[in-house]
Amino acid sequence: MIIKKDKDIIQNYFEDNSGLRGSYADFAAIAENEQDVAAFLPEMSDKKISVTVAGALTGNTASGLGFGGAVLSLEKLNKIGNIEKSDDNTAYITVQSGARIQDIKDKAFSEGWMYPPDPTEKNAYIGGNIATNASGGRGFKFGVTRDYVQSLKIVFTDGSSAFIDRGKYFADADGNINFETSAGKKTITLPRYKLPVIKNAAGYYNYPHADLIDVFIGSDGTLGVTIEAKLRLIPHFKEVFGGIIFFNSREAAYDFVKRVKEISKKSKAENDKNSVNAMSLEYFDKNALLMIRGDYPVIPENAEAGIMFEQDIYDDNFDILMSKWVDLIEQSGINTDEVWFASNMAEQEEFRLFRHRIPERVNERVKKNKIPKVGTDFAVPEGKLAEMVDFCDEEFKDAGLFNLTFGHIGENHLHANIIASNEQEYKKTKEMYARIAQKAVKLGGTVSAEHGIGKLKHVFLEKMVGEEGFKEMAKFKKSLDKAAILGQDNIFPKKYL
Repeated sequence: MIIKKDKDIIQNYFEDNSGLRGSYADFAAIAENEQDVAAFLPEMSDKKISVTVAGALTGNTASGLGFGGAVLSLEKLNKIGNIEKSDDNTAYITVQSGARIQDIKDKAFSEGWMYPPDPTEKNAYIGGNIATNASGGRGFKFGVTRDYVQSLKIVFTDGSSAFIDRGKYFADADGNINFETSAGKKTITLPRYKLPVIKNAAGYYNYPHADLIDVFIGSDGTLGVTIEAKLRLIPHFKEVFGGIIFFNSREAAYDFVKRVKEISKKSKAENDKNSVNAMSLEYFDKNALLMIRGDYPVIPENAEAGIMFEQDIYDDNFDILMSKWVDLIEQSGINTDEVWFASNMAEQEEFRLFRHRIPERVNERVKKNKIPKVGTDFAVPEGKLAEMVDFCDEEFKDAGLFNLTFGHIGENHLHANIIASNEQEYKKTKEMYARIAQKAVKLGGTVSAEHGIGKLKHVFLEKMVGEEGFKEMAKFKKSLDKAAILGQDNIFPKKYL
């Protein structure tokens, strides 16, 4: 274990993409192996010194930022193992928590495989993605991180460890889970609050008959330290076809997405390889497009919304699928001459840069203002998105603050960013976000679909689970972390510990 105490040297552990200021720690501990972590945690637990696990610090909710105590960095635990083929459709790769997402993807691609979760930040560590159950732009077809984690190696604050394989341990009807560790059996009881049955990254996973591995995924560094993960890979597509369509009205964009979703759902059910079956569906509102129009003059001045779509292609049917998309676009009353198409992976990479440029510009503005951004992460049930966006629009108009919305419209999951330039505006944005969160919950949705709660969104999660839910969370956390040292103030306020 490498210990660093010089404030200037460890300063880089005190800033992430959330914009939250004031982070500090007494020292940083850089683990060089699993044994370092297993020895460090019991010592901190005995001394009741808080420990914040830091990854690449690319998060948006400050879950990796410490406020006192120690920072535990896993940056040196970055090994990526060999790919092990299971059959023609599945392979596995074992990686340490400090492995970068881009490095994992590159390793898989070099042997014809793909790790499907596609978060915006490719420099993120897999440990952070597991901690927040990250997803990204291709979640419409491929789902979230949880869907590709086959096993986890976790070290607990008592120094014990557990190898948790998917499908091995399940909650009983009362929410109890018994599992083996290196120090013997542990028994936990899941919290009893109810979570929405949609894409969700808010609160500890407690769905009926929960698989234990899913409880740790999305737990935001509060239950144990993930050391290693075994990930499922799928065959990489041969080609990709996509486009960006600009609309004169938001309603026209909604209608197009609805048609694509209906056809894609039918194609998947019928296993029709020669039909439209979107891999991703991304939305950009007028303000998001205006923010990057200087970089992309192709964006029309009168564009009120944009939709980016992708379809992965595995067979020699590129021309058939391209024709199907062109027909669908024309049937929707769109002039294909005004659509920005990509017909290979190199061109599609330009689209991905286009999509990622928006959060990059937002983060640049946040860092310049030195005021935390308020960015929603809501998702709502099918058929409720238009009402949700209309509600947000009314809030934005009344507040008069800089805002833009983009995100994963295929999953009814959007990021509305409200950017304050001073403390007075920041207070206003938080009040506005609270009302937006309340509306999402009222519609049966979630306040966080992929970024987690971290230290910034307690008040919004409370609208889902209430104060009693926070108390249940604290009790559950302490059943695995007796001294409650890990990730303090992540997910729920530390006053409940």
